[in-house]
Amino acid sequence: MEAGPDPLEKRPNILMIFPDQWRGDWVHAISGIPVRTPNIDDMVARGVSFGRTWTPCPICAPARACLALGRSYDASPVRHNKDNLPLDQKTFYRLLLDSGYRVANLGKSDLLKQAHSWGADGRHIVDDRDGMAEIGFSDGFDSAGKHDSINAAERGCIDPYTDMLKSQGLIDDYVRDFEGRSLTSHEPVPLSDWLEGQWVEPVQAYTNIEPVEIPKDAYSDNFIGQAALDILKKFDGEDPWFTIVNFPGPHEPMDITPEMADAWRDAELPYPVGCHHPDETLVRNIRRHYAAMIENIDRWIGAFVDQLKAQGQYDNTVIVFASDHGEMLGDRNLWQKEVPFEPAVQVPLVISGAGIVARGNLPDTPANLIDLPATYLRMAGVTVPKEYSGYDLGPFLCGDEQMPRQDTQTGLGSWRAVTDGRYKLIVGLDETVPQVEIQFGQFDHSLPEPGKLYDLQKDPHELTNLWDEEKGIRDRLLALMPKS
Repeated sequence: MEAGPDPLEKRPNILMIFPDQWRGDWVHAISGIPVRTPNIDDMVARGVSFGRTWTPCPICAPARACLALGRSYDASPVRHNKDNLPLDQKTFYRLLLDSGYRVANLGKSDLLKQAHSWGADGRHIVDDRDGMAEIGFSDGFDSAGKHDSINAAERGCIDPYTDMLKSQGLIDDYVRDFEGRSLTSHEPVPLSDWLEGQWVEPVQAYTNIEPVEIPKDAYSDNFIGQAALDILKKFDGEDPWFTIVNFPGPHEPMDITPEMADAWRDAELPYPVGCHHPDETLVRNIRRHYAAMIENIDRWIGAFVDQLKAQGQYDNTVIVFASDHGEMLGDRNLWQKEVPFEPAVQVPLVISGAGIVARGNLPDTPANLIDLPATYLRMAGVTVPKEYSGYDLGPFLCGDEQMPRQDTQTGLGSWRAVTDGRYKLIVGLDETVPQVEIQFGQFDHSLPEPGKLYDLQKDPHELTNLWDEEKGIRDRLLALMPKS
């Protein structure tokens, strides 16, 4: 895709709030689920929420690399969580930086996660090369995700968050607490065992719902939120800026503070569909902890908006709220992500601010995270590289009636999926391997049958497979699958 410059009258600032593992329906204004998200709800009312937004890939590193490069999963060099983004790839961050923007990253970018080279400054400096600068970040830092921070600390590495914990004398207690929040607390079992209810026990990262005893300002999401607020205070508006805030939550483990737990004690939230776990109270509490993390991040969004207003920059700032992928959260008896079902692949995408027309939530409108780079670059008056897979949503956001995207795709390892907003097709899902190993599979471009076809309007929980009944719809969507 190639497009020439078409800037707004004044190049806008762009604030992207990008938490980890926030499923698309857990925003009150989008689904009515009783989570407390007043600041995101206000964004929905003032802007546009694309209700059928998919991640290009439902796992951290590939999703974030696809975003950085504006490319689909099949066109990206990052295939799974053990791949780093090659530093010779020209990201949209670099293109914005080269065009005169200040570009800041706060929190876990997951672009160089396997390098374990964060450093206390979070710049990935190796052999005098600043990895973050080469990706395109002039300001800010990269920090490890929740589990990676523990792995790094145990290996003698350090990142900005664990460096802060160490300076406050908290690191040893933090590491000990995480020993009971493991992702590997039992042997992996085939995905089919979960789907059929033969295995029901999630790992300790979910089942350990004991609050973490840590000062409020040292809690991981609060550490990132404060760092982002400090960066915003530095930007005086003389030069346009782009800032991405990568909160670690609401990604598991369910490590919330006692105050957060108290705020959600006994709260009623929807019970997961198809969950076979025998302890209903445990399952409900896991979901309450997830909601508590969501509420805390929403609070920070309100703080960012207040700061922009205080600085006189709110009216020239586009604010974007999204997530890298979703979370099964017990639906279909599954937890985490990696699978092609809606709770894992559907993410929130809410855009409001400078020049954005208020349309509210558009429930079945397809979009993809890879549409954001083209949209950002056009807002900044920068030519969109021809290899970008995404669409420029700018004209639609600013009032055009025609939505440029009519369908959206996602994939990981051996499987691919596509939807037109109503019907959804899945091919290649290998249910014989453990969920955590799906990312290492290989897609068969010959598209072997059978697959899965769902009507998401009539069957939002994807329980009735229409593969044999709706051949015309199936073939139409199959034609959209990658062929090589």
